[in-house]
Amino acid sequence: METKMITTGAAFRYGWETLKKDFWYFIGISVLYGVITNIPNSKGTRSGFSILGIFISAWLMGGLYRLLLDYKDGKKQEFSVLFTQLKHYWRILGGSILVGLIVIGGLILLIVPGIIWGLRYMFTIMLIVDKNMDVGTAMHASAEMTRGIKGKLFVFALACLGTMVLGVICLGVGVFVAMPVVWLAFVYLYRSLPNTNAVQVQEPTV
Repeated sequence: METKMITTGAAFRYGWETLKKDFWYFIGISVLYGVITNIPNSKGTRSGFSILGIFISAWLMGGLYRLLLDYKDGKKQEFSVLFTQLKHYWRILGGSILVGLIVIGGLILLIVPGIIWGLRYMFTIMLIVDKNMDVGTAMHASAEMTRGIKGKLFVFALACLGTMVLGVICLGVGVFVAMPVVWLAFVYLYRSLPNTNAVQVQEPTV
């Protein structure tokens, strides 16, 4: 049986050290991503703008993950890559909505199932971008990757939440530092788990 090593401290050390090494690059990505995804909120809080935010986030998420994955693999991309991953768009949107609905349904069922399902499918979008999977295959692969380590992933998720809260407390602007640290820690964790490099890139069926 393959051992899955989850070290929250190592993930966040990587995130912090990588941010310091290329500070303005990641701050630039953070600010650009944060400003664009918050455009709907700047216009109001009506449901129409919230729906628009979901579409915008799905558009940028593919590019964001591509930038972070390539950087982890030793290839520094231009900011423009943030806007170029449209081939994944509908799968990212569909996967985000489906996982979101599953988690919401679980939260309604006394909260705990929602947390468990959220952790089970936490790598779904990353796998779509990294391995070009369809939604169902990515969800199954994420479930396999997270099998038996939900407790450790919960600790990691709490650390991510705490980092973001600290960023908000630091006059709000600290969130632009907190975001890349969390992103980089997440990518480090993803690349550290078994099977992420062994899974073959697929031609999506959707």
